[in-house]
Amino acid sequence: MFAIHLLTPTGELSRDLVACLDREGLAYTVDGGAGEAAALGEGARPDAILIDMTSGNQAALAGMMDRSREFRAAAITTLSADRFRNLDLADSTDEFIFCPWHTGELTLRVQRLLERQQGPKDLPGTIRSGDLVINTQQYDVFLAGRTVLLTFKEYELLKLLASNPGRVFSREQLLEQVWGYQYFGGTRTVDVHVRRLRSKIEDATHTFVDTVWNVGYRFRQ
Repeated sequence: MFAIHLLTPTGELSRDLVACLDREGLAYTVDGGAGEAAALGEGARPDAILIDMTSGNQAALAGMMDRSREFRAAAITTLSADRFRNLDLADSTDEFIFCPWHTGELTLRVQRLLERQQGPKDLPGTIRSGDLVINTQQYDVFLAGRTVLLTFKEYELLKLLASNPGRVFSREQLLEQVWGYQYFGGTRTVDVHVRRLRSKIEDATHTFVDTVWNVGYRFRQ
């Protein structure tokens, strides 16, 4: 169930709005002025802010929007159809809904807004660690939304480590599993590829591969 916080410029909610919320069975807190954080409880954050604009003017809407941003939540403006032309909603709200609305409509809109904020869901076979995303089906690697170009061995090395976060692999194990039994090169090959891999996926704010001295490497949990 969603946590919804209501903002209203008059301090009183319209009957239609209350009836719609009750029909959907949505729990909500109400704030008609200052002290909205106290109304929710310290540290609480709603899933959505519902701004009641069935009454009020453009200045009131601007004030409600300024206060809604404190919650870092999706903002939905509710208004009556006859007031739609009197309010400029451009860039001032994430969504709007006419009151009264059909049962379930608000719940669906909040769901969609939350999904939009969270971004697209990971596809099957995706490995994610913070800003690092590995798509094992398409052999793609992204860091903070930016494509990372890896050689095939660099990719296979990263996939093996990232698939087993926290597990320590010796250089011999990595050589065997990534390069295979038929590879006659020494373990220094592993060190070279780890160094190249790090140069492509790590920076001042990202560290993924740890060196375990005298043993090998592991991917951070």
